[in-house]
Amino acid sequence: MAVLTCYLCEQPVITEVPGDGHIFCCHGCRELWRLLGDEEIKELKSRPGINWENLRENITVPTPPVISLNADPKTVTIDIDGMWCASCSILVEQVLTRMPGVLGAQIDFATSTAQVAMDAATTSSKDLEDAIIKLGYDAKERDRDDEDLESDRDLTLLRRFGVSAVLTVFVMMFSVPVWSGYLPTFPPSLREALEYGLWAIATPSVFWSGWPFLRGAWSSLRHGVPTMDLLIAIGSLSAYGYSVYTIFAGGRYLYFDTATMFITFLLLSRNLEVGTRNRAAGVVRMLSRLSVKSAWVLKDGHEVQTDINQVQVGDHVVVRPGEKVPVDGTVLDGHSAIDEAFLTGEAVPVDKSIGSTVYAGTINSTGRLVIQALRVSSDTILAQTARFVKAAQGAQGQWRKLADRVLRIFVPAVLVAGVLTLLYWLLIAKVGTAPALLNMIAVFVIACPCALSVATPLAVLAGAQRLGGYGMLLRSDDALERAAEVDTVILDKTGTLTTGQMTLTGLWPETPEVLQMVGSLEIASEHPIATAVSKYVEQTGTPLRPIANFSEEPGWGVAGELDNHHLRIGALEGHEQLDDAMAERVATWRDEGRTIAKLEVDGHVRAILSVGDQLRAQAREAISQLKAQGLAIWMATGDSPEAAALVANQVGIEHYLSRQKPLDKAALVEKLEAEGHHVAFVGDGINDSPALVKAHLGIAMGTGSDIAIEAGHLTLTRPNLMSLVDTLTTSKQVTRIIKQNLLWALFYNALALPAAAMGYTGPFIAAVAMLLSSAFVLANSLRILGFSPKRYVVGTSVVIGVGTSLALLAFLGI
Repeated sequence: MAVLTCYLCEQPVITEVPGDGHIFCCHGCRELWRLLGDEEIKELKSRPGINWENLRENITVPTPPVISLNADPKTVTIDIDGMWCASCSILVEQVLTRMPGVLGAQIDFATSTAQVAMDAATTSSKDLEDAIIKLGYDAKERDRDDEDLESDRDLTLLRRFGVSAVLTVFVMMFSVPVWSGYLPTFPPSLREALEYGLWAIATPSVFWSGWPFLRGAWSSLRHGVPTMDLLIAIGSLSAYGYSVYTIFAGGRYLYFDTATMFITFLLLSRNLEVGTRNRAAGVVRMLSRLSVKSAWVLKDGHEVQTDINQVQVGDHVVVRPGEKVPVDGTVLDGHSAIDEAFLTGEAVPVDKSIGSTVYAGTINSTGRLVIQALRVSSDTILAQTARFVKAAQGAQGQWRKLADRVLRIFVPAVLVAGVLTLLYWLLIAKVGTAPALLNMIAVFVIACPCALSVATPLAVLAGAQRLGGYGMLLRSDDALERAAEVDTVILDKTGTLTTGQMTLTGLWPETPEVLQMVGSLEIASEHPIATAVSKYVEQTGTPLRPIANFSEEPGWGVAGELDNHHLRIGALEGHEQLDDAMAERVATWRDEGRTIAKLEVDGHVRAILSVGDQLRAQAREAISQLKAQGLAIWMATGDSPEAAALVANQVGIEHYLSRQKPLDKAALVEKLEAEGHHVAFVGDGINDSPALVKAHLGIAMGTGSDIAIEAGHLTLTRPNLMSLVDTLTTSKQVTRIIKQNLLWALFYNALALPAAAMGYTGPFIAAVAMLLSSAFVLANSLRILGFSPKRYVVGTSVVIGVGTSLALLAFLGI
C-alpha cells in the first residue's frame, strides 16, 4: 500500500494539507514551501536527503535587519506550541529573521523554544509573539528562568491531579444514591442538598484541574486542528453540563462522577510523562554549566578578565589552579594535571606541559597554565557535545510527534460518531432531545481513552517498581520497550566495568621501610594516585613520619626530605637504571595497562609502584550471561590500548576500542545502529552523554556524573552489573504486558463505541465500562510485580462481576 508523504519534509501524511497542487503534512511545511519557492525546493530535494541544518544555512534572507540609531540589544526566549515537524521551526525562524529590528533568531524544535536577539528600540516581544501566532502557533515570552518555569509547571500539574483525585473520591462516594436509582425517592431538601453538593465538588475538578485540557481544546478549535484535548473537553463538559441541566429539570441521573473521572485519569497519565518531555533541555543545561562566562586573557603582559564570547582564536589565555579551562587550546607555558573526566571518563588527571592540548570544560588541578586558544565559544568540544545531545534527544522525540498525528484521525472520527448518534436518535428514532443527548454523551464518554492513556504508564510503573529492587531506575517512559529490543550492548570501561577508583596494585619491593617512605610522602598530596597509595599504606598499619621541605611539582610528582635523604615519587620515564626484578615487573605492569611510578632516594630508584582501576564484582558473570542471551558485546573507553585490552580480556569481551572521545563513542553507536542493530550503551561519565542519548537505550551508572544520569533512559544505582541482565529480562515481560494492555484498550473501544451509539449504554454505563477497562489494565500491569495468574483472574473477575452488578442494578433502577 502506497504511503502518502509530505512534498517538503517527506514524512508520512496523516492529515492532508493541500497547497498549490502539492500535499503537505502540516501548514508549517506548506508555508515554508511558499516562502522558498518551487525552484529552491527542487534544488534542495536534488541533494541526498534534506538536512534541516543545511536547509537553514542555504535559505537566504533578502531583508536586512533594520536597526535604530538608539539600538537597545536584547535577547528573549519564546515558548512555541503547535510545531509538528522540523520545517515548522524553520518557517518560524525565517519569518522572525525578516522582521525589522530582529538581529537573529534560533528555533529549537526539540524544546519548542525560540531564542531571538532583537533591537528593543525597534521591535518588541509582543511583535514577535504576534508574528508567530499569525503562522498558526501559540507563543508566549518567558519572563523567568526556564528551570523555574518548568518546575512551576510540573508542580502546578501535580497539584491539579491531587485536587482532582481527592474531589473525584468524594463525588464517587456521594453518587451512590444516583447509581442505585434512589435519588428521586429522597426528600426534596435532601435531594437538593446532594445535587448542589455534587455540583460544587465537581466544578473545581472540571474547570481548575481540567484547565490544561480546556485550554488545549480552545487552541484546537482556534486553529482548526482536532486534538485529544478537544475530545476530553467535550466529554467532561457534556457530562458536567447535562448534570447541571438535570438539577434544574428534575432528571433522574447526574454524571458529575463521569466528568471528574475523566480529568483524574488523564491528569495521572500526563503527570507520569511530564518529566520525560523536559529532559532534553535539562541535559543541555547541565552541560552548559561546565562552561565559563569569562577568561583571563594576556594583553600587553597583563591578565585581563574577558567575556568568553570575546575571546578570539590565537589569544593567550591564563588558567589558574582550580579553574575550568575556558577554551580548547595548546599549552604555551606551565605544567599541571588536568581532570579530563568530561572527555575520557578516566579518574586520573592527565599531566599537561608545553605543547599539550587542553579542552574547555576540563579542570586545572594544580599549576598555572598559559594556553593559546584553538577553538572558542560554540566551536569547542564541550559546545559540540551539548549540540549533539540536544539534536539526538530531539530526534528521539519525532516518533512521539508522529503518534500525536495519528490522533488526528481518531478524534475527528469520535466527534463525527457523536454528532451522527445525536442526529440519528433525534431525526430517525425520534426519541426526544434528552435521550438523544445522553446517547451522544455516552459516545464521547466511552471513547475517551482512559484505559488507553494509562495502559503504558501503569505497566512502566510496575516495571519500574520491580527494577527498583534490582537498583535500576527508569528515566524514560519507553525505556523498557527499548530494552526489550536490544541486541547489542556497548559498555564504557572506567566506572562501568571497573570501579573508577584508583588503588595501589603493585609495590616492589614491599618492605616496611619502603611503605613508610611512600606513605609519609604521599599523605600530604591530594593527587588521586597519592590518595590510592596513602590508603593502602594506612591499611597495612605502617607508622608515618613527618616530611621536611615537602613540595609538589605539577606534571611530575612530590618530593621531600626524611632522615637527611631526598625522596621523590613521580612517573617512571623509561631511562632509569633498574635491576632485573624491577625491569621484569615494569614490563608486566605495562602489558596490563597499569600506571607506573617510582620512588627515588637521593636520585636512585629505590622502589616502583603501580596503580590501576579494579574490576567490578560480577562483571565477568554479567558479560557471560549477556552473551548467553545472544547479545553482541562491545567496550569503548578513553583509556590506553593496553588498559582496554586488559579489562576486555578479563571479562571476555572480543570487540573493544580505546582512546575514544565523546563523539567517537556516539559515532560507534550510530554505525552499529545504521547496520540494523538496537544498541544499548552503558556509561557513567559526562563523556558518555552523547552516546547515551544517541543509543537506542542509554543506561547510566548512578555513581557517575549527573549529566550521564540525566542523559540515560535507565539509571543503575548499585554497582552490580547483574542488574543489566535482570533489566533486559524484565523489559521483555513489561513489553508483552504493554502490548496486551493496548490491545485490550483498542478491543474495548471497538466494542464500546458502537454499543454507545446504538443506545445500549448511557453515560453511567459508559463510565462503569471505563472503570472496568482501566481495572483490567491495572490488574494486568500488576502481574509484573509477581501476581499469580490465578489470583489475577480471580481478582479481575470479582472487579468485573461487582461492577457489572452495580451497572445492571442502576440500569434497571433497582
